[in-house]
Amino acid sequence: MDIYASWLPERFYYLVHLLLWMLPIIALQWLGFWRVLWPNLKPILGASAAIGLYLCLTDIIAVHYGVWDFDSALILGFSPGGVPIEEWGFFFLTSLLVAQSFVLFLPEHLRRPSLQKAA
Repeated sequence: MDIYASWLPERFYYLVHLLLWMLPIIALQWLGFWRVLWPNLKPILGASAAIGLYLCLTDIIAVHYGVWDFDSALILGFSPGGVPIEEWGFFFLTSLLVAQSFVLFLPEHLRRPSLQKAA
């Protein structure tokens, strides 16, 4: 059963699923724990950028050597290095989600101090 057939072209499926799955979780982490995440923003973004870029580069290599490919009918069509922009987004958003979660699960003494609540 295709629940999107009447209103969403196929090429948007991957992007819509990616955003509907990732963004609410990332937003909930920020809504509930911004006092912990904000002081640790630089390492979160640095780790997300480094890992996301690494994953994109490995995907570019895999596509180049024919390990796998992407169905052009199921993507938006913008594919830097032969990898769809949605896949780039997946790697960077996944890295962001993991980095944020890692900071939240770290013992308090291993992360930067949380912002204190106003009295």
